[in-house]
Order: sequence, then structure tokens, then C-alpha cells
Amino acid sequence: VSQEPCSCPVGSNFKIENLFFNVPARRKFLKSNTTELNNIVSAFERIALVYPEIAFSLYNNNNEMYNLRSCGLRQRIVDIFGKKINQHLLPLDVDTSMCRISGFVGKPESARKKGAHQYFFVNGRYMKHPYFSKAIMTAYERLIPDNEQVSYFIDFQVDPSKIDVNIHPAKTEIKFEDDSAIWQILLASVREALGKFNAIPTLDF
Repeated sequence: VSQEPCSCPVGSNFKIENLFFNVPARRKFLKSNTTELNNIVSAFERIALVYPEIAFSLYNNNNEMYNLRSCGLRQRIVDIFGKKINQHLLPLDVDTSMCRISGFVGKPESARKKGAHQYFFVNGRYMKHPYFSKAIMTAYERLIPDNEQVSYFIDFQVDPSKIDVNIHPAKTEIKFEDDSAIWQILLASVREALGKFNAIPTLDF
């Protein structure tokens, strides 16, 4: 009806109700409440991880699930996944003319067969990238068993003109203009992080 200035607190509130009232057929494709809540929590965590400087809270049926204060990325990871993960995080930060890569990778001793927290972000957007995941696992060769995984939380800052975010409807798969070069940078930065913090055993001749 109209659009006009309004005095209100800084921030945003989202309340979702009657989502399928005019498309009831889509409701049939919903799974159990638990499954759908897990999907919501996953989406929430992805947003909260990439914007740690913003405070977030999440309620389900009036029960508070998360109340995340503004902080740095390491603290945000701890706030979401628990204090235990803090001792297993190795920072990495490399800046090249092609991209900047920052974040955290897990120590080899934190590897597990399933349940590792693996997150890639590019320019404030969550993405899946099996090719870059291979670069990380290559850095851990002979440090962890073949069937185990490590957690990682890695952010890429890249010139937006060098990526294409429109190759998948969900916008979670992203094409890089020169992904092989970034693969090498990522591999080197993870290896450097592992070596710098003495995660790689030294050879005693």
C-alpha cells in the first residue's frame, strides 16, 4: 500500500507462517518435522558462520535454539559447535593477487569417519566444491586415515567477475574462472597451516 520511513531497532526479524497456504501441493513434499528443522538449522548455521560480526538468534516453537553474539569467526565456530572444537582449529590466511583464503582447518588428530563440519564460503556465500575439498584432503595425505575427514571453515574472497554463481538452481555450486590455480593456492595454504603449527611430525635424521 505504501512505503515510508519507520523508526525501529537495527536488525531484522523473520517470522514464517502458513508458508504453503496458496500452494498446498508443495506441503506434500515436506518430510518429518525433525528433518525439516534440521534443514532450517543447517541454513541458519551457514549464514551465521559467514557473518560472525552479526548477532543471530533462532527459536523453534518459542524455544531458543541459538543466541549468538557478535564476535570473530573462531568464537562463532565455538558458539555453534561447542568448546571442544576450539583446541582442534588451525588458522590459515593467505593473500594472493588471485584470491584471499582465510579461516580454519582441523588438526589431523581431530579427523573422524563422519560428522566433520566442512564449510566453504565465497564472497559471503556458502558453496559446495568437491574439487576444492580434494585439495584439502590432499594436504592431509598420510596424516589421517584414508576413510576419515577433518573439519574446515574456509572463506574465499575473489573478484566477483571471476566466478559464476548461476550454474545450479540452489546457488550452492560456483564456477571459478581459474579453479586449478586456486586449488594449488588452497593446497599450499593448508599445508603451510599444518606445518606452521607443528601438526606435521618432524623427521629426525
